[in-house]
Amino acid sequence: MLLKIIVLFFVFIAVLGFFGKMHWLGGKRLSQTKCKSCGRYRIGTSPCPCKKG
Repeated sequence: MLLKIIVLFFVFIAVLGFFGKMHWLGGKRLSQTKCKSCGRYRIGTSPCPCKKG
């Protein structure tokens, strides 16, 4: 019984990882909010700190 629970847990984690790699749940939106020059994530509408200096 315990082995069955552990196997189901690992299958569930593998399925979550598979869907996470497909970028269906906001992955494309996150890749568009990166800075073009340094690659850091931009939060909000302000420019990246690498361009301020």
